[in-house]
Amino acid sequence: MPHTAPSGGEMAAGVDSSREAWIDDLRVAVIVGVIGAHVSLIYALDVGWYYRERTASEVAKAVLAGIFSPGLLFGMGLLFFVAGLFTPPALGRKGARRFVIDRLWRLGVPTVAYLLAINPAMNFFGDRAMGEGETVADYFRRTYWDDVELGVAWFIAALLAFSLVYAVWRWRRPVRTELTSPLRRSDLVRAGGFIVVTSFLVRLEFPVLSGDSAWGLNLWEYPQMATLFALGVLARERGWLSAGLSPELRRSCGRAAAVGVVLAIALGVGLTITEDVDRFLGGLRLEATLIPLIEATLALGMSLWVIDWFRRRENRAGTLVRGLGRASFAAYLLHAPLTIILAMALRDVAVPAELKFLGVFSLGLCASFGLGWLATRSRVAGRIL
Repeated sequence: MPHTAPSGGEMAAGVDSSREAWIDDLRVAVIVGVIGAHVSLIYALDVGWYYRERTASEVAKAVLAGIFSPGLLFGMGLLFFVAGLFTPPALGRKGARRFVIDRLWRLGVPTVAYLLAINPAMNFFGDRAMGEGETVADYFRRTYWDDVELGVAWFIAALLAFSLVYAVWRWRRPVRTELTSPLRRSDLVRAGGFIVVTSFLVRLEFPVLSGDSAWGLNLWEYPQMATLFALGVLARERGWLSAGLSPELRRSCGRAAAVGVVLAIALGVGLTITEDVDRFLGGLRLEATLIPLIEATLALGMSLWVIDWFRRRENRAGTLVRGLGRASFAAYLLHAPLTIILAMALRDVAVPAELKFLGVFSLGLCASFGLGWLATRSRVAGRIL
């Protein structure tokens, strides 16, 4: 009988087999959004990616920017919040030493694999498909070390770093169980202010979407991600979400989320037509505060509202959803190479880019979650995934 192990994503979040069903629903929804956003980079959105065609109409580009821009500003932060929420129980069960070893294995191995092999391979084959490539010998002699970057695995590397920092922090300063308090709006205002200020400062050196940070660490995203991870940890330690959000706080988060979505859509559409995008991405200028402000509003308001919405739904997942949830971490690791392979296979098919987007998105979802589910049932891969 095949061995079914907890997924790497479960272990990264410290979630055991008794976890609430809403976690599966939420993680699957976010990973679906991530895959859709990355496929849109192939055909429409003008952001660096391994393989590009960019033949979609201007209308399609604006529509996809409107759909995915809000998610790009809060989706990954939502995963960090959930990871933080379930990290304290994992540390408590395992102890510091076993926790650190577990994280180094389950998060470190995929990080190194992407850094040294998967990311360079996707760059090499993507460039070849676009007629820009080199021979294998020339690639390894001239280009390989420039492509030694994390790519989409920056998320895993960041989660590993935050988890290790938390383990050291709690080893030196154990949590005091008597520290319980309700989540207040003022807590979120302070967190939002921290995201805005630190994001602005970090982006003086590492602008949004810049490849300047070593190994493609996406350091420009770290202020939001670290804040959401820390809020998730505090939410667990202080019981902030044990009874759900208060009606007043839920309404406040909902209003903030709505405002953030409208502003993010406007920003996404605006950035597709402006000729001076760089002014908004970072630097010592007023325009560079706009993205951090929208980001903080969405990351906090939408994340908490979405989590509360999923928690308040009937807490029962069927076999399919449980399987997809268990496979979501593997699906995240697999989706980039799989969707790129599909897009390259359809390169010469004479259909509009919009149809190619739908085809690659649909097939990529099925392939990523299907192969991810099979991988989690493997005795070897299941120890990581």
